[in-house]
Amino acid sequence: MAYTVLARRYRSASFDQLVGQEPIARTLKNAIATGRVAHAFLFTGTRGVGKTSMARIFARALNAPDTIPDCPRPPAEEGQAPHEYPPKDVQDRMAQAIMRGDDLNVIEIDGASNNSVENVRQLISNAGLSPSDQARFKVYIIDEVHMLSTQAFNALLKIMEEPPSHVKFVLCTTEPHKVPVTIHSRCQRFDFRNIATGKIAGHLSEVLKAEKIEAQEQVVWQLARLANGSMRDGLSLLDRLIATGQQPLTNDVLEAMLGLPAQDLIAALVEALAQGDVASALQRTNDLLERGIAQDQLIDVLIDHLRQLMLLAACGAKSELVELAEEAKQAAAQQAANFDVSALVYMIALCENLQRAGKISSTPRALLDATIVRLALAEKMADVTALLSGQAPSAGTQKKKP
Repeated sequence: MAYTVLARRYRSASFDQLVGQEPIARTLKNAIATGRVAHAFLFTGTRGVGKTSMARIFARALNAPDTIPDCPRPPAEEGQAPHEYPPKDVQDRMAQAIMRGDDLNVIEIDGASNNSVENVRQLISNAGLSPSDQARFKVYIIDEVHMLSTQAFNALLKIMEEPPSHVKFVLCTTEPHKVPVTIHSRCQRFDFRNIATGKIAGHLSEVLKAEKIEAQEQVVWQLARLANGSMRDGLSLLDRLIATGQQPLTNDVLEAMLGLPAQDLIAALVEALAQGDVASALQRTNDLLERGIAQDQLIDVLIDHLRQLMLLAACGAKSELVELAEEAKQAAAQQAANFDVSALVYMIALCENLQRAGKISSTPRALLDATIVRLALAEKMADVTALLSGQAPSAGTQKKKP
């Protein structure tokens, strides 16, 4: 039997299961309950945040409402008798087909590969046919709709302006600015947010529990941060990690699989910076590079580490902004105590300047070493600047003494 990836196996199948998009789910549910379902919707947002899943769930709620807990049946239109839905077992089969993407009344179209005017004309000709199997609506889900040609958009305009009563459109896109204003004006637009790191981590933990796989909490949070707000990316990374066949899933396994710098070496580097130990800081940097870590990747991880310290120093360990597992959070809090918030802001700015300068320099390693020395000597350099200007050293630019 073919293996089904986690992103498909744990795809949300109801409004309540969709993580991070609760306001949109609640609005669509209320629209169904009150009979205020528009004929066209535009779902926008980055990849992997639930646009297509929401479109399928919405179609399921319209045609098989009895299969979704706490989902009301769409009320009958004014002057018409209530729609006769098929029995529960038939609705169950319809719901499964909808979530798989192969239901006859829920037509999914990829805008990238079906972007010609002929494709849209065929869609229009089929839209006039009534739904089959006692379904109430025909739902057209057009993914990556911004890839349609100008002629295809023009052909779509007419039917979207005056569609048959049994037709609903759900357009999904990652680039709403490429969708013509004339299409925007005919749709109800919903902007899908990036999913919070904590919610991704919580969902990944549930998946690991269901799969009966052990993993360190720190690994789950690291995967959630690497997902960058995309649940699908988080599940794909977890799939890759599980494929290593090692249990429990540890930081060492994750770093080896993705080629990430070792967190303990990054922490040791920042500790050397906190102590103003130039020689140790340069040695730690060299150790990281000798492990095959690219300079850009090293800077990215260093910036992320400094950001966590900045959040801890500014907001405290209990803040939800700190995206670390409990054990890692305690260790980072002790390290953050060596810095002022303003010093950490300054250090992040230096790293960011190095990122830009390194891309156009013929000697990026020299710039990296110089920046590491500058970070380690930040306090002394601030003192010299203050003396030359005839002012007392600014406490905001100095690091705290351990």
